[in-house]
Amino acid sequence: MWLAIKALLLRWVLARSFGGLVSFLLLLAVPLAGVLKVVGLPLLIVVGIVGLPILLVLAVIGLPILLVVGTVGVIMAVVGTMLAAGLALLKIALPVIVVVLVARWVWGMVRGRRGDTGTTSESTPPATPPGPEAAS
Repeated sequence: MWLAIKALLLRWVLARSFGGLVSFLLLLAVPLAGVLKVVGLPLLIVVGIVGLPILLVLAVIGLPILLVVGTVGVIMAVVGTMLAAGLALLKIALPVIVVVLVARWVWGMVRGRRGDTGTTSESTPPATPPGPEAAS
């Protein structure tokens, strides 16, 4: 009887903790994996497009393969770092730009309402200077 109670208690604890952990990880991991797939594959393609021609040129020149792979690895690491930094800056700049555009739009709406007094500038005729055109 004691063994059955311990087995049921262990089953309940493992189901609660492991099942909760797995569901939480899936809840976070699936959207994150989708974003990484959308962003990561183009970055991988860019790094490959940059690295492959350099690899071929250095290999055709006749440099030792270790030197070629090391050089291309360093160049691809620099390009990858710059792409990551660019994405980080884009993540910061894009919300700032959106906030500025929305604030300008709201500011324009508020100023448009405040300046509206019921009379428009089109209802008053423009003053014409006296001259030969005004005489006719």
